[in-house]
Amino acid sequence: MSNDASPPTARGEQAKQQLIQAAIAQFGEYGLHATTRDIAAQAQQNIAAITYYFGSKEALYLACARWIADFIDNNFQQHAAAAEKLLASGDDRKAVRQLIVEASRHLIALLTADETLNISKFISREQLAPTEAYQLIHERVTAPMHQLLTRLIASYCGRDPEDTETILHTHALLGEILAFRLGRETILLRAGWQRFDAAGVKLIIRVVTQHIDFILQGLSVQQGADENEK
Repeated sequence: MSNDASPPTARGEQAKQQLIQAAIAQFGEYGLHATTRDIAAQAQQNIAAITYYFGSKEALYLACARWIADFIDNNFQQHAAAAEKLLASGDDRKAVRQLIVEASRHLIALLTADETLNISKFISREQLAPTEAYQLIHERVTAPMHQLLTRLIASYCGRDPEDTETILHTHALLGEILAFRLGRETILLRAGWQRFDAAGVKLIIRVVTQHIDFILQGLSVQQGADENEK
């Protein structure tokens, strides 16, 4: 029986969510080599529940991708709406810079939280060996968010948001933030931290904010110099 045919009961929904959370953890660790037996055991559900609610392991994998896309969308929907409104309203560089900083702070908070580690593992696997699941995540949230951030940076610096170099600068900024998740153990050891506590996260946000200003100011100066040479 497929996911769409499952009964819309509170108990059924709870079981499905438990299976999805367990599956994200198992898939993040082992990819599609994760077994339905281990997923069901971690979710404290009967193994037959996977077939009942999702139809197959592959369908459960895609359900995990949809859950992750919804999670990201819910967390950044407010920033996305603010960006669209700001970009449509005209040139307000101060507000653009503030929105980039606020969205980056939110992303840092998510990426330094223990609760999102399994999501990061799932997405990291998909980045290195993409499947249909990554295409879903990319189309739903990654591409729209990447494009909006590129447009904000381009708006602040007076650049073309479709220019490949502008896209690369945007990606480099995102990569700097993602490094605190993907390079987690390195920075914990180098900083002498046991975990990302409130003080550590505050310091990371401070440093990344400084780097955002370096990037925005540097690109603005470069753009001005390029235009003067024309």
